[in-house]
Amino acid sequence: MKAPTASRHRFVEHTGELELRLEAPDLASLLEEAARALAEVMAEDAAGPPTRAPEHLELAASDRESLFVDWLNELVYRAEVDKCVFVEVRVARATDRKLEAIVRGREPSSPRTAVKAATWHRLRVSDTPEGLEATVVLDV
Repeated sequence: MKAPTASRHRFVEHTGELELRLEAPDLASLLEEAARALAEVMAEDAAGPPTRAPEHLELAASDRESLFVDWLNELVYRAEVDKCVFVEVRVARATDRKLEAIVRGREPSSPRTAVKAATWHRLRVSDTPEGLEATVVLDV
């Protein structure tokens, strides 16, 4: 009788991530910049005019980092469901725990990269002398 093989596992590196670094003077501007960057990652023609009606979004989270990730993931979800990227974004109000925004999308004629989610991996939202900076990893 042959002895059983020992259990084992291993990890394999892959390139399914994209790190995004952002800077802005305040939280509302940081969230708007994150939305623009996300649209640029998702579509080559993200700079075009919106073709969809405005949508009002409200989000709440336990802290600034959670709000940041939830914001990006809400946009990723809506982009997938609505088959659009959000090219016009105005954050009307933002605190460390809540945001209100108006977004308008467009259906891209040249999709670029499918984004699955914003992750917590290497996530950072920090105050700087100039405002805020953030780092987030997107699962692509």
